[in-house]
Amino acid sequence: MKIDKETIKALSADTRVDILKALSERRKTPTELSKQLDLASSTIVEHLRKLEDAGLIQRMETHHKWIYYEITSKGRSLVNPRIPIYVLLSLPIGIGLMFFGMSNIFAPVGYAAEKLASQQVAAGAASVGSLPVEEFAISWPFAAILIVGLAVLLFGLWKIAKRR
Repeated sequence: MKIDKETIKALSADTRVDILKALSERRKTPTELSKQLDLASSTIVEHLRKLEDAGLIQRMETHHKWIYYEITSKGRSLVNPRIPIYVLLSLPIGIGLMFFGMSNIFAPVGYAAEKLASQQVAAGAASVGSLPVEEFAISWPFAAILIVGLAVLLFGLWKIAKRR
């Protein structure tokens, strides 16, 4: 959603923001808004006109003498911005998968270091040697989990950045 100059002007007054919040509950008449916000009806009508010009609310004519105002989808997205739950869940899931993958990728290295140290102690070696190359093999299933976790995390961050 693009925010234009009219929208910024309409949101520059706290009263108009309060009107938008009140209309996000349900559609209301100017009199209801006047009572709820403790303002004069003429003041409310003036603010409603500015919000309507910005496209944040719309006037609803009924077949009765009452005129209702209701919030538009543009106004609702400003009052109650929504980030889909799958985006919110993707962040901790991605981070969790990344940590799980990282902690297990390097587990064979730690195991190999312990194995070499125990062999050296058993052999009575005085100096610590280097680890054999074959002990550094990457655990590919955990590397795949790390990559999937990174992809899920980047997806969530991309979706959040795209909404702004």
